[in-house]
Amino acid sequence: MTVFNIIARGVCLLAMMNLPLCAAAQQLTLTLRDAIELTLSSNPSLAEFEFRRQSLSGEQQTAALKTAPQFSAGLENAAGSGSLSGIGQAELTLSISRIIELGDKLGARTDVVSRRQAVLNAERKVVALDLIAETARRYIQLLAAQQRLLLFQSATAIARETLAATIARADAGRAPEAEREQATASLRLAELDEQSAGSGIDVQKIRLSSQWGVLQPAFDGVEGDLFQVEATLPLATLLEQLESNPALLVYADQERLRQAQLREARSRQSANLQLGAGIRHLAGPDDTGFVVQVSVPLFSSRRAEGAVYSARANLALVESERQQALLRLGTELAELDLQRGQAVNELQALQQDVIPTLRSALDQIRSAFDSGRYSYLELSAAQQALLDARFRLLGSAERVTLLTNRIEYLSGQSVTDFQTEVSQ
Repeated sequence: MTVFNIIARGVCLLAMMNLPLCAAAQQLTLTLRDAIELTLSSNPSLAEFEFRRQSLSGEQQTAALKTAPQFSAGLENAAGSGSLSGIGQAELTLSISRIIELGDKLGARTDVVSRRQAVLNAERKVVALDLIAETARRYIQLLAAQQRLLLFQSATAIARETLAATIARADAGRAPEAEREQATASLRLAELDEQSAGSGIDVQKIRLSSQWGVLQPAFDGVEGDLFQVEATLPLATLLEQLESNPALLVYADQERLRQAQLREARSRQSANLQLGAGIRHLAGPDDTGFVVQVSVPLFSSRRAEGAVYSARANLALVESERQQALLRLGTELAELDLQRGQAVNELQALQQDVIPTLRSALDQIRSAFDSGRYSYLELSAAQQALLDARFRLLGSAERVTLLTNRIEYLSGQSVTDFQTEVSQ
């Protein structure tokens, strides 16, 4: 199960586009799939590919054009001197000629543009999948911000209860007035932290909705379970799957483009023929004859050697770049796998050992505080220790989920549920 399966689908998308809300929707909870679909349909980064596609369509039409016929007219032996004065001995030639492309230049040109279109589609897929990964990352951060607010709300409630108990102890003369003041200040600080966390959620909501171009989000929140840790594949398997990463697959289309460019460069080694035919009128004898012309440029093969050499180098460069990208992504994947393993260990230790121990200690200290055997400072320290551990647990859970999201993206696992949307 991938990180994209954390969330269950169930909210009306119309509400996210500032359209009339679903009748049954009281709380607009956004799912991860909803966020991704909105991103793929409205992110400005994808709009430019349509214009680039249209530009290549125009280039394809131009590349498919055959050479245009040429009409020429020439007047000779006119307005000279002696017997050639005036136009009595003039020769008028009218002809039509056309360049005949040899070496399949037309097919080579159109193939280059077709390969560029394939590269464009591959690049669009990479950008779309990058957007999916970024949307998931911001979604996870918003989910963590919501959980953080719940912790601050819990801390505020505990501070309020502690203040009430401290006031009762002070009124009964069983605690100094200073404890009342400390508890009052602690409650105020807890309320400020809660307010700050609420503002942080609003910021994260804007960051998420900006993925589909909305700066005034209409949803109330997101849903999911950060503490559900799914097992990942072994590193060796992940490295094998790395080949399916779209960022690497695009090199295959680039290689085919370079091969097409090499073919086009080689086609220039074949000289073109220019064939022409027409009529020539001789004004002197008042006769007319046919004219045939053939012209061939010289040294075409030698003049194309530079383009062929450059195309070969560019073709070899693609494989070098792919190997570099494979090494870079493999290194990142290995590092992420180690970081995730450490984060999972920390998460499990906090869940299974640290927090239960601190909770048990707090229960004992709270009981002793109620009976007057422990002071406010001891109770406050125990409460803060448990609260810090819970925040650390949340941070570990967020880190595990973010690392899982990145690992799935690098290994190509995260694209399964969105192949249709990405390919459109």
